[in-house]
Amino acid sequence: MTARFEDLDVAEDFVDWLRLRHMLAVAHGEADRAEVVRWMVPAQENHTVTVRYRSPDCLTFQHYVSEHAPVLQEEGLERFPPRRGATFNRAKGEILLPREGYRSNRIQE
Repeated sequence: MTARFEDLDVAEDFVDWLRLRHMLAVAHGEADRAEVVRWMVPAQENHTVTVRYRSPDCLTFQHYVSEHAPVLQEEGLERFPPRRGATFNRAKGEILLPREGYRSNRIQE
């Protein structure tokens, strides 16, 4: 999910909320990894935050989507509505690389 904010202070509030509340709730929903990235280049992107969660498998992810995500998304929209200058985009993807056993410092022929 990528969140864009008109105001840097609102972006900071969002990151604090992620750290103190949201990420813990998503982990409870069985995500096994979380990353929060604030973009720095170009300079105006420092108002943009991308959050990525990883689930161990598709079934776990589907359970999260049906059981946990709606409440968490609603909470996020209540705290960071459009009137606070927030916009959100969600996407779902599959990790292609690296795979188990992949070693970036060694090329096998």
